[in-house]
Amino acid sequence: MSLRFYIICMSILVVSGCANQQKPIAVNTKPVEVEQTPELILNNAEAAIQRAELEWQANGNIQQRNALLLQAAQDYQSVNECARSNIIIANIEPFLELPFQAQYATLIKAECAILLHYSSGADDKLIQPSIDTMITWLGKISDSRFTNRKEVLIAHLAALHERWDLASTVMAGQLEADSPLNTQVHQNLWRWYLKASKSTQQSLGDSNTVLSGYRALSQIIEDVNLSDADRQQSLRFWLSQNAEHPLALELPQGVANYLNQNIQALEKIAVLLPLSGRVEAQGRAIKEGIMASFFSQLQEIQRSNPSALLPSIDFIDTGSDANTFASDDITQDKLSEYDIIVGPLLREHVAAVNTFELPESMIVYLNRLETPSFQVSESQSDTPTLDSTAPTSTALTSTELTSTELTSTALTSTAPTKAEVFFALAPEDEAKQLANLMMERGVSTPILISNQSALSQRMVDSFNEQWLALNAERNIERPKLVNFTDNKSLRVGITAALDVLQSQRRIRQISNLSSDVVHSVTRNRRDVDAFVVFARPQELELLNPIIESSISLFSERTIPVFASSYSYQHKLNKNTIRDLRNVVFVDMPFLMPTQRESQLATDIDKLWNEPPSSFLRLFAFGFDAFQFSSQIQQLAFFSHTALDGMSGTLTVNADFQVERQLPNATISESSIIEATKAN
Repeated sequence: MSLRFYIICMSILVVSGCANQQKPIAVNTKPVEVEQTPELILNNAEAAIQRAELEWQANGNIQQRNALLLQAAQDYQSVNECARSNIIIANIEPFLELPFQAQYATLIKAECAILLHYSSGADDKLIQPSIDTMITWLGKISDSRFTNRKEVLIAHLAALHERWDLASTVMAGQLEADSPLNTQVHQNLWRWYLKASKSTQQSLGDSNTVLSGYRALSQIIEDVNLSDADRQQSLRFWLSQNAEHPLALELPQGVANYLNQNIQALEKIAVLLPLSGRVEAQGRAIKEGIMASFFSQLQEIQRSNPSALLPSIDFIDTGSDANTFASDDITQDKLSEYDIIVGPLLREHVAAVNTFELPESMIVYLNRLETPSFQVSESQSDTPTLDSTAPTSTALTSTELTSTELTSTALTSTAPTKAEVFFALAPEDEAKQLANLMMERGVSTPILISNQSALSQRMVDSFNEQWLALNAERNIERPKLVNFTDNKSLRVGITAALDVLQSQRRIRQISNLSSDVVHSVTRNRRDVDAFVVFARPQELELLNPIIESSISLFSERTIPVFASSYSYQHKLNKNTIRDLRNVVFVDMPFLMPTQRESQLATDIDKLWNEPPSSFLRLFAFGFDAFQFSSQIQQLAFFSHTALDGMSGTLTVNADFQVERQLPNATISESSIIEATKAN
C-alpha cells in the first residue's frame, strides 16, 4: 500500500515538476560567489501531495493522508487540471473510510466529468460517464456542506438532459454558489432560460429581480411584431436602461453579434438556382416552393397589414456546370445590389460565391461547404439516387436531411462580418437522427440492411459512427450489416444475420438421423431488437415481408424496422401499407399524413398532377428557404428561436448551419401513425 501510494504521488509530482522547472542559468566566466540552488516551487496541489506522502510515512494516518490528497484534487480542479484530479480520485476512492471524504471525492469527480465534457466540445448526448451514471453519484452526496455545489451540478445535468425548466429553476437559486461550474453562471442560465417553458420564464421573472431583466430581454428577442431594425433599437434601449445588469455587463454572444449587424430594410432578393442543364428539374422544384412561399406571405400581408411590402425576387440561373455559372449576373458587384441571397445549390457554386465580399448581404446557401461530393441522378423516379461514378459537381437529392444537436455551452466567439447560413440537406444527418431515435426507444442490438448504393453507404457509415458514440459505455462492436443486390441475396443475408440458416441446418441434421418425419420450426436470434434499412421504397416493400417471415413463430414480440426518407414514398395503397407494417420512418412534415391533408398540399397535387415524393421534398425545401430568409437575422443569432417549416423544425447552430428536427411515424396494419411532439 505504502509503495503504491508513493509511486502514484511521485508520478504526479514529476509530471507537474517538469512543467515548472526553471530555465538553466547561463554560465558566467567571471569568478562569482557560489549561490544555493533554489528549492523547487510547488503549487498548492503539489505541496498537498508532498505533505500527504510525508504524513503517511510519519504516522500512517490514512484519513489525514486522504484529506490532503482530496485537497490536492480540488486544487488541480481549480486550475483546470481535471485529468490530474481524476488520477488522484481513482487511486484513493477505494480507501476512503469517512462519508465526508467519499462524498467529496464523488463531487469532484462529477464536476470534472462535466468540465472535461464542455472543454471537449462533444455532443451532449455523448457525455461520459452518462448523465444517468452521474445522477447515481449525486444520490450518494448528502452532506449539507456540499448542498450548493450539488445543486449547481443538478442544474448542469438537467441542462445536458435538455430539461430546461429544471435547469433554470435550480440555477436561479445558486447564482452566488461557490462552484467550479459557476464561472459563466449568467451566460449558462441565459441559454437555459431561453429554452425553458414560458410559464417557468414568467415565474422566475416574477420571483427574482435579476431574472426579470432576463424576461424583458427575451421578450424583445422573440417579439414577432418587431422588424429587425426595431429589435436592434429596442435591445440598445434595454442596455442603456440596465447598464449594471449581469447580462449587460457580459453581453450574450448572440445579442452582441446581432447588434453588430448592419441590418437593412429588405427590398431585393436574389435566388441562385440551376434552372438549366443536368439538374434543372431539381432547381425548378425548389423555385416552385419559393414562389409558393412568396405568395403565401403576400396573402398574409394583404389580410393583416396591407401597407407592408414584400421584397422583389430575381431568379438567376447558375446552370448545372460545376466549373462555371450560366448567368453573367453572378458576380460580386451584381450580387452586392441585393439585400438577401438564397442559393446557390451546387457545392462548387457555393464555394465560389463564398469567396465574394458581400458584407451587407445576408446569404442562405442551399448546401454545405464541407458536405462530401455527390451527384443528383437525372432519373425522375420517386427517389433519386446517387451516381458514384459522376464528376464531383454536387446538388441536393430530395432525401438529404439535417438534424444535429446543439451543445449546451456553444458560443460563437466572434461576430461574423455577414450572416452566412448553410441550409443543407444531408443523408448523414438523417441517419444520425435515426440512431438517436432508436436509442431513445431502448434498441440495443440492431441489424443494418443496405442496398449498397453510394447514398446508402454514406448513411450506414454515419449511423455506425453515431451508434457507437451513443453506446460508448457499452464498448459494443458495429451492428451487423447485411448488403444485398437482389431478392435472393436479401433473403439469404437476413436469414444468416438472424441465425435462421444455422437453425435450418440443425433441423436437416436431425431429419437425416431419424427415419421418422420430423416436425420442426426454425428459430432466430433472440437478441436482435430492430432492423435499420437504407434502401429504396420498392426494395423496402419486398424486404419487410422477408424480415417478418424470418422471425420464429415462438417469438411473441414484433421487431420494428427503422427507415429513412430514402425508403419512404407517400403514395401508399392498402396493400403497400400492409407490406410495410411495423416500419418506423423519419421524413419531412410535408410528407406526413397531417400535412398531406392541408389545403396547400391539395393545391399542389392538383397543379402538378400528384407529383412524386422527390418533387414534394424539394418543393418544401424551397418553401422553407424563402420563409427562412425573412427571419434569417433572428434565427441566425438567437439559437433558441425556431421556424416550424414544411421540411422540419429549423434552428441554427453555432456554426451557422441549419438543423432540422424531423418527425417520425409508424406504419400500422391500416394507417400511418405520427408520433406526437414532446411538450
